Amino acid sequence: MANTERTLTNAELARKEAFEQARVELEAQGYRMHPLVISVVSANVGALATALPLDVVLGAGFFLLHPFGSVSFQLVDLLFAFLAFVVLTVVHELVHGLTWSLFAKSGWKSVSFGVIWKYLTPYCTCNEALSRRAYIVGALMPTLVLGILPVLAAYATGSLFLLVVGLLMILGGGGDLTIVLKMLRFKPDGGEVLYLDHPYECGLVAFTR
Repeated sequence: MANTERTLTNAELARKEAFEQARVELEAQGYRMHPLVISVVSANVGALATALPLDVVLGAGFFLLHPFGSVSFQLVDLLFAFLAFVVLTVVHELVHGLTWSLFAKSGWKSVSFGVIWKYLTPYCTCNEALSRRAYIVGALMPTLVLGILPVLAAYATGSLFLLVVGLLMILGGGGDLTIVLKMLRFKPDGGEVLYLDHPYECGLVAFTR
């Protein structure tokens, strides 16, 4: 049978080693490991399933407040919106890292970035185990700041440009929403739970005791 497992990059191998060290330390303290990972394809499908309905509702709400005839929008605005989306996709990962660094004991040193080139998917991981609240806040912060806030600003100003940017960023955060939903469906078998990013797969690992 052919080996379909992708080759890990040097950065991923380093994170794998750090993860294994953290796993050994946590298991020595009585924690048990529960992987909560999904494939990149599942993350993208989940992103559409979770974020697209939200986009439809928010888009419909905008046009109820600002009917088509009252909104000015040029083709060049659409081009700038997509350019903004490309730039903000990078900012999205930086917001993940900044937020998680505020909760991590080692701060920014616990955060790392990379790209899964096969899927053109940038990512940010935290190499330190976090509480449920800290992990969820860090996971959702980019969608709130770069997606929900621009949409709210579009509602207030009638800017179709802000609406398109916000809706695209919400769609871009759909993978994060999918992972958070997977976390929320997880029923811990212990009173204490810590969450640690998987070093090279989409998702994370829960440690319970």
